[in-house]
Amino acid sequence: MLGLVFAPCALALTPALGFELDRYMGSWYEIAAIPGFLQSKCARDTQSEYSPAENGALAVITRCMRGDGTAETRESRTRPLEASVPAVLRVTAVKFLGIWWYPLGRESIVIAFDPDYRWIALGHPSLRYARILSRTPTLADDAAKSAAAALAAHHFDLCA
Repeated sequence: MLGLVFAPCALALTPALGFELDRYMGSWYEIAAIPGFLQSKCARDTQSEYSPAENGALAVITRCMRGDGTAETRESRTRPLEASVPAVLRVTAVKFLGIWWYPLGRESIVIAFDPDYRWIALGHPSLRYARILSRTPTLADDAAKSAAAALAAHHFDLCA
């Protein structure tokens, strides 16, 4: 034995059963995040608006405040990878020649949500990006604990 140590592989995320894409529409506030590249530009007050877009996609307008106090606004698109599993989404912020380039996007998997869609927990299979979103700017402690527990159960580092 050579004494090699291998890092554990990212575990597959289990998409939430019963997730309805239509109920994802509307305003969401970011309560907590393990930020990805685009989210790292935002320091606070992140809010996203989801609305119907072309070809079954959702248009996403995200607004936030940067660390220097300036406003940031960006547009993206998200759509299910497969219609039969709406909780597995592909998100892209790359638009070129009037076309949204989904192959250059990344996956976002809904791993848990409140039955009344008051909160939602999403993550990336790499376990390096995750978000807890709420319909309101704050989330009750019990709801926040449920969302965080869902991320922890999928092996996300809550300290990140």
